[in-house]
Amino acid sequence: MAVEIKSGDSTDIASVHPTAKAMHVINFSSDGHEGIHSFPAIVTTNNATGLNEDVLPSLDAEEFKFISIQLVGTWVATVTFEGSNDNTTFYSIATTDPSANGTGATTATVNRVVKVPVLTKYIRARVSAYTSGTISAVAYGHRDENSSGLISTLGTVTLAAETTKIIGTVKIDAAGPNEFHSIISATGLNATSVATSAAKISILHLVNSVATARYFKMYNKASAPTVGSDTPFFTVSLPTGATTFQLPALVGIDFSLGISYAITLGVAPGDTTPDTVVGAVTGLIAYV
Repeated sequence: MAVEIKSGDSTDIASVHPTAKAMHVINFSSDGHEGIHSFPAIVTTNNATGLNEDVLPSLDAEEFKFISIQLVGTWVATVTFEGSNDNTTFYSIATTDPSANGTGATTATVNRVVKVPVLTKYIRARVSAYTSGTISAVAYGHRDENSSGLISTLGTVTLAAETTKIIGTVKIDAAGPNEFHSIISATGLNATSVATSAAKISILHLVNSVATARYFKMYNKASAPTVGSDTPFFTVSLPTGATTFQLPALVGIDFSLGISYAITLGVAPGDTTPDTVVGAVTGLIAYV
């Protein structure tokens, strides 16, 4: 039995490669371009010269993943990027500026390229404030998503109200270089300021090399502690005999005001018994 494969009414017949014994298939886009990725489609734009004029008229964008808009011309105005599902009521849309790695802007006041995500059926770019000039644009609709202009930011994300949150407050910390503080204890209380503003300890490594216990007391304070009256944030007990304390990997400790410490011979928060041996405690604090 033989089977012929043709395209519509064409006389072209698919053939089998004589050596590979297989058919060679090439993908084409709907507009006739070879390849699996579609080419961006040019989108109609206007020259805007006044308030409430559209640089990008309302566009049915359902076939696109995002719209790239390049604003050009000499002008003083504000262009707002908006979206709507009913083509009547429009709301501002946060865009990405790939050239500046910026995200979140809903408006533009200078020439630039913006990536407008397609979150609604209709997209437009409208002049929301106007002083002078002609605002022009070149715009393309993209059917394939890409990774340009990814959002990367530091800060705190509050997930929900305290009564309903499941996880709580998520803090996104920089993975940048640490600051380092070396510890070699002297005689006395060793009251020392490490960081004068909010910081996070990523490494705490302590060694007690003498035959009596030492108590390493950390304070959430932007200056050296007043030992005896300030309350330690926490205390690390260093037993006798070359004992090492190491903060577990991937565990950090946040200090909201600053980082400082002291060393005493007594465990009580208000103890003021000073160390009498130079170099009894050595270690390292790494913090961000």
